[in-house]
Amino acid sequence: MGDPGEAPDGRNHAVGEIPPRLAEDQFYRALTSPHRRRLLHYVLEKEESTVEELATVLSGWEATTTGTMYTSADRSEVLLQLLHNHLPRLDDAELIEYDSNVGTVRRGSLHPRVADVIRWSVEAERPDESG
Repeated sequence: MGDPGEAPDGRNHAVGEIPPRLAEDQFYRALTSPHRRRLLHYVLEKEESTVEELATVLSGWEATTTGTMYTSADRSEVLLQLLHNHLPRLDDAELIEYDSNVGTVRRGSLHPRVADVIRWSVEAERPDESG
């Protein structure tokens, strides 16, 4: 995967090519939730995770962002949101591969520019530390 135009799915894309995914409403609806953006960002970096691990990571991320302690009740709430909302929605949008029988989540086949948009959306949430 050394070619800058090669997507994770192994297909070659012209460097200047804009992937059709960036014109899809379903893609942007999937990014409307901070939990989904963070989940996608995490899976982009890790490639595969369990639902349990994602619940722990996302509840901790939320606590860090808000400056609060998170409890097992917070984690349970995130787990329920993952199972009944976020994971099915991201799977339907083909941004992840969610196996509900095994409880695993894998990164979907994403064009590098789509992955960049996901990363930038999470990085934009971080507070500006220059001031």
